Amino acid sequence: MALMTSLMRRPSEDSISALDANTPKHLNWIMLTALGIGATIGAGIFAMPGIIAGKAGPAGILSFIITGLVIMIVAICYDKFSQRIPTGVSAYSYVYHSIGELVAWVVAFGLFLEYSFGSSAVAIAWGEYLKNATGNSTFLPAFWFGPTLGPNGEFVFGINIIAMAVVAVVTLILVFGGVAKSAKLNFLLVLLKLGLLVTFLAVGIPHINPKNWQNFMPFGWEGVMAGAATAVFPYVGFDALFTFARESKSLKDTRLATYWCVGIVAALYITVMAVATGLAPCFINGQPNQLFVGSDAAAPLAKLLDAAGEGWTAKFISTGAVLGIFNVLLVLCMGGPRIFKNMAEDGLLPPVFAKSHKGNPTLGIILNGAIVALTAGFVPFGKIADMMVLGTLVAFIFVCLGAWRLKLVNPVLALVGALACAYLGAKLDPMVLQVYAITLPTGLVIYFAYGFRHSKLSRAKAADALSAGVSGGVEPVVPQSEELVSK
Repeated sequence: MALMTSLMRRPSEDSISALDANTPKHLNWIMLTALGIGATIGAGIFAMPGIIAGKAGPAGILSFIITGLVIMIVAICYDKFSQRIPTGVSAYSYVYHSIGELVAWVVAFGLFLEYSFGSSAVAIAWGEYLKNATGNSTFLPAFWFGPTLGPNGEFVFGINIIAMAVVAVVTLILVFGGVAKSAKLNFLLVLLKLGLLVTFLAVGIPHINPKNWQNFMPFGWEGVMAGAATAVFPYVGFDALFTFARESKSLKDTRLATYWCVGIVAALYITVMAVATGLAPCFINGQPNQLFVGSDAAAPLAKLLDAAGEGWTAKFISTGAVLGIFNVLLVLCMGGPRIFKNMAEDGLLPPVFAKSHKGNPTLGIILNGAIVALTAGFVPFGKIADMMVLGTLVAFIFVCLGAWRLKLVNPVLALVGALACAYLGAKLDPMVLQVYAITLPTGLVIYFAYGFRHSKLSRAKAADALSAGVSGGVEPVVPQSEELVSK
């Protein structure tokens, strides 16, 4: 019982106070919104419509709507937490203060790995986007484009030096550029990416054929919900916004950024999905339309425009997507290390992870860069992207439950959010659960080896026990000493 109490310990209400004076406050709501959009709109919106269309058909529009509603419920919980715990960083801090240390560790470790997996997938996709933007010109042997799976599923070894190189560039930008410059670069890239999407919509809408929506739900609601689970990936970057909450100029800026980010992203995803499925049928004679298939930058948006006779616009989309994906990689690589920084400040990781240079946690950035580069360089694209979804859904579940426990939101709303995230998690590929079953115990080993004994809460408890012991030992000694002195 005592062990369970220790594992579920959490900071007292008195410890939740004013903003950390040592953290620079340089991000307004526009910059925060751009950071959230930058992480959320990228590989997902350029590639996911085709994947979701394969699972749900044109009803993938409903998949994005359903996922958007779930994310909005989670966003309400995040917003309430950011007001209650302004010094917190993302789901880790919120769960740490509301449920307890052990669950917070599970959430944080999972989120860091999910950021890493997601960054690796984005880095690989960026390389494919670059190949497509340059007309599929290959100036390197196939070996240097990374490992692949052969026709019979066999593993073909290779090293993706393009993906590793872009991760190295992003890491250097973050280490030497600092937060302010990184955020400004992100803002410019977000504007470019929004311009690309507006271009796709403006050029694509006149080519829409309503007949392509006739078989709207080819796989029924089962397909819609499978598509909704996959649609979580494009929304994953939403959590990255709150890793910068401590650097927000005010709580109002954080709140505005939250709802603007989710609203803009949801509207764009739904609209792009509607236009994409209206440009061509999702299935032809029962088989997936090849226009929706592919892992390169033009799949599916640029391919659809090209098939509609808009070749130059398709080329423009492909070229711009290279910068768009770079933007996503930049923000994801900024977010994960900040979670480790917050954990180090709470004593759950060595203090070196809390040291920063120009606002960025240096060691966390470098460690994250190494993990992302190795994964992107030596692991086939396959289903890496799906791996980041489960950890994020687990975080969302506990954020909803934590908001319920602290009575920050209506209990019904929190319960609906938690159950909806759990349901979407159950719709993921079983392989994702197998990977999580390996990474979770690894994180727990680190926690019990270091975090459990070195956390601030553990040290505070030990100090209280020592103080109580010293006080208890002095009481019988002092009278005896006084008696001897009097004699």
